[in-house]
Amino acid sequence: MDIDDNLWSQTKFIMGRLIIDNGRRVRVMESETWLEGTEKSFSLYKSPPREKGTKMLKIMDKMWMYTPRTDRKILIAGHLLRQSMFGSDLSYEDMLEDRKLSASYKGEVEKFEMFDGIQTVVLKLVANDPKITYQVRRIWADADKKIVYREERYAKGGQLLKRVDFLDYRPLGKRLFPKKMVFRDMLKENTKTTYIFDQIDFDIEIPRKYFSQSILKR
Repeated sequence: MDIDDNLWSQTKFIMGRLIIDNGRRVRVMESETWLEGTEKSFSLYKSPPREKGTKMLKIMDKMWMYTPRTDRKILIAGHLLRQSMFGSDLSYEDMLEDRKLSASYKGEVEKFEMFDGIQTVVLKLVANDPKITYQVRRIWADADKKIVYREERYAKGGQLLKRVDFLDYRPLGKRLFPKKMVFRDMLKENTKTTYIFDQIDFDIEIPRKYFSQSILKR
């Protein structure tokens, strides 16, 4: 899938901000994240003060989180990965997932539709593994630019769980990559979480220490 070529790489470094709006107040969290393939990722939170120093390490289908306030690490696995992260519209799984759609889903053209004045092709993607959280995804894509404007993520029973808008595309080398993504948990009301990418580097060398549990220590 050509869309994967724009969004996915074997390794990636992201410096970004999560702007969490729960309808009553807005919080901003700054983080640095290293990702390798679809199975390894590590995040370090830089702010706000309450979360500063929090670390999250994901290996395969397990994730460990270390918090300086408690000076302990906890294992997050199974259905716990689907819980809201820091009260945001992203689950732990959403935040640390870097799934290659062409490897995990079988796609078909559903229809052609105008989206914000742009002609898009709507693709329906069906998961090839029953363990994948979002069994169906529907994406609105620009067939010429090979970019996604919107994605909807569904449960197996057809319930819409998440909506993601990809905004402000910019050239990064040979890629077009969004400056920000807006996540909405469709099971909540009046909430949204905006993930802004302040810096992103593709296909970089990542030291082994970033994917070892020893990095979770103070």
